[in-house]
Amino acid sequence: MKPYLNILFRNTLVGIKRIPFNYSIILLFVYSLISAPMAQAAGEFTANYDVSYAIAPNGVTIVTQTVSLVNRQTNFYPKQYSILLDTLNVRNIIARDDGGTVTPKITQTDGKTEILITFNKQIVGLGKQTQFTLRFENMDIAQKNGNIWEVNIPGITDDENLGTYAVSIQTPPTFGATSYLKPLPADGKRWSRDQMTRGGISAAYGDTQYAKLTLRYYLDNPGVRGTRQEIALPPDTAFQRVAIDAINPKPLEMVKDDDGNWLARYLVSPGQKLSIEAVISVTLRLPSLNSEIASSSGVYQDRQLNDYLKPLPYWESSDPTIKSLAATYATPKDIYDYVVSTLNYDYERVKTIPKRKGALEATKTPKSALCMEFTDLFIAIARAAGIPAREVVGYAHTTNAILRPLSLVTDVLHAWPEYYDRERGRWMPIDPTWGSTTGGVDYFSVLDFNHIAFAIHGKSSSQPLPAGFYRENGREGKDVLVEFLGEVISSATAKLIPRIEFPGTVTAGFRGVGMATVENTGGVEATDVSVHIETVPFSYTMNKDHQTIAPYSNLTLPLTMSIPALLGRSKGRITMTVGDRSVEHSFDIQPISWLYLSLSGMIGSAGILLWIVIVHPFSKKVPKK
Repeated sequence: MKPYLNILFRNTLVGIKRIPFNYSIILLFVYSLISAPMAQAAGEFTANYDVSYAIAPNGVTIVTQTVSLVNRQTNFYPKQYSILLDTLNVRNIIARDDGGTVTPKITQTDGKTEILITFNKQIVGLGKQTQFTLRFENMDIAQKNGNIWEVNIPGITDDENLGTYAVSIQTPPTFGATSYLKPLPADGKRWSRDQMTRGGISAAYGDTQYAKLTLRYYLDNPGVRGTRQEIALPPDTAFQRVAIDAINPKPLEMVKDDDGNWLARYLVSPGQKLSIEAVISVTLRLPSLNSEIASSSGVYQDRQLNDYLKPLPYWESSDPTIKSLAATYATPKDIYDYVVSTLNYDYERVKTIPKRKGALEATKTPKSALCMEFTDLFIAIARAAGIPAREVVGYAHTTNAILRPLSLVTDVLHAWPEYYDRERGRWMPIDPTWGSTTGGVDYFSVLDFNHIAFAIHGKSSSQPLPAGFYRENGREGKDVLVEFLGEVISSATAKLIPRIEFPGTVTAGFRGVGMATVENTGGVEATDVSVHIETVPFSYTMNKDHQTIAPYSNLTLPLTMSIPALLGRSKGRITMTVGDRSVEHSFDIQPISWLYLSLSGMIGSAGILLWIVIVHPFSKKVPKK
């Protein structure tokens, strides 16, 4: 939540312009002339700030502003100081200047808090300074969300009257390790004026976030024939791992599409209305702490990445306008910066059911964009520049819809793009929408723990539909419920059951045909599965390594083995080993001679039958008369 700070010099407190950001800070000085009529005070003072944020273990933040107002003229002096906070969540306000304690005047209205102090002394003279300190507690700077502490320090707007501006932060050891800190302090300890005018400070503490999702889906078949329909469940990505704790009813099968989406497939009978509920645990980690999860997403080959360069509806990468932009902005960071600085979020448009415009239309109406347009424009330019890109639609946690807006469907989802980093071998999520609406907070270098992917669109620009889009007509309430947790509570694991289907009797000299199956009855994808199959008394082996089995799905391996012709009557055995679990299947081997004997017997029997039927009636003696 990155507010702005304005330093204004005016002769009254009227006409303060509201800044539409949470914790907005407006600083206002009422000045006086010594011997002349009051006049505009712009350029009459230089304001130097030293601001500290001391955060307690419970998240309460003590904000201390030490301010020095330096006179630029001999006949002006500051008389009052006002700060307007876009929150009511402040307390214990204390102010002091060189003359001692100042009793501030506190006004709270319309969700805002105004703090007005009148200085004890009027210090006159060129270069003279009025120094004062304002201290208060703010409960909105640091917040714990699930297992992660988040700290957001307001940014400031640049102003000609602003001199130095230094910020320091103190966090307690109980917050845990720093997950990200953006930007890093200019001198290693404190942030500078230039950094604070580019969006403020955002930090997170803790290395893993846990969330519990309850997702509801609705499928309807008004036809006269049964149909196969599917729903998309949140996928595993480089930064999130999902576990299906429960899904009711269970699907016929689960498959993973080319974009990595989990698709649960159902048979919907004629006239059936099917309601499905899935309870899913999600573990979120960030790149630097995330090598194990990142490796599970796989490295894409160039031939695979070509599909993420193609123009598609909403991603008109072959259009001359988009190609021209790609010629100018050729790197992911350049494209991100262009989109952030060009498009403006339309807070009025989000109040309706918005229609997706696509990238090209977004260039024509840049002042009326939603997260869809920020995402589509980045993807289209990236693809035109030869950078593989795709869309993610999902849940994004926000406590301030002005700073971090959401704008998709009734369940208020969010969209953001990903680009493929060839050096890292992974898809990198970014959020140009929030980069714009927060006034410059860095959502490119590292995202956060607040984005949960529900569906990935790459091969298609709109399919599959994510959770939240399977709503029953007329139904009220939410289909997407998300709860962030302080610890993991999911017990879902991958549970592998190996099975062998093979005839009970085979004949030497012929082929035996069967099937080996590994069923995953758990709600977690089984990765890096190794399957080893061998037989006795003859040699047949099969090794399948690095196999992946979706939740509630099967890995099937056809078995076709040649039975040596020289084998006599004996017993055979197939052993199948999956991880640390083995199963066996025994079968009888009939020698090939048995087949010959059986054939001879069949021929002999056929001959006898033929003799009985054809020859025998004519061989009887005719009785004498």
